[in-house]
Amino acid sequence: MKTIRKLNDPAPGLSDYLSSAGDDTDWDEFRSHDSGVSYRRLRDALAENQHGLCAYCETGTGERKQIEHVIPRSDPQQGKAKALDVANMVACCMGGTVQESGLNDAGDEDRHRKPGSHNVSCGQAKGNRNDEGFIDPRTLPAAPSLARVRENGRLEADESACISAGFRSDHMTRTIEILNLNSERLRLAREKRWNDLTELSEDIEDDPDEIRKWVRSVLTPDENGCLLPFFTTSRCYFESVTGGPLSEGILAEVPQGWI
Repeated sequence: MKTIRKLNDPAPGLSDYLSSAGDDTDWDEFRSHDSGVSYRRLRDALAENQHGLCAYCETGTGERKQIEHVIPRSDPQQGKAKALDVANMVACCMGGTVQESGLNDAGDEDRHRKPGSHNVSCGQAKGNRNDEGFIDPRTLPAAPSLARVRENGRLEADESACISAGFRSDHMTRTIEILNLNSERLRLAREKRWNDLTELSEDIEDDPDEIRKWVRSVLTPDENGCLLPFFTTSRCYFESVTGGPLSEGILAEVPQGWI
């Protein structure tokens, strides 16, 4: 998980719906409002704000994405009030509930395994839980990364980073568990990403400028404003292999936006 910016302004379709509905607003009604056009525009605006990545697992959302309520709509205390609050929304993947054929956004055939409860992740795994240990990705610091990806693709809380940033490491661990971010489907995809970077590194000239150019191309948005999938995996790979100061220095450059 990485920090993502809050989408401060709702897409025009949501603003129009809120204005026309008055006090009679309803999430399901909004979804079907104008044949779903406003919902899709809001979903796409959230995804664009996140540079095309799922807010939780960091896969590329592509065409298969949905709006996730961080505080679930079923929450008895805040759910109804937060249902149409854009500050409570992020864009997420389908959480492994859809079986796809061919290559996914990462060029990886392994990520899409047969749907099953053990491989369901992200909002689909979180469901209606509003756990006090859950960390909203929009509250995460830009640096340091509170999550650490191992060479085998396993995602773990970085205890020292959590302490330095004022977060509880057990909350990070709990968040990873709630979202099932270490499902075999995702672990394998992150492992593959790490291995792909290792192979690519063999073709990079042993020149500081070339290495810097490569790191920047992997960790910053492309010409369409999109990040490569599994940003934190790439970030941890570069911290491990090329040294933290290089990759973190590039990430600290402005404009950050935040990456």
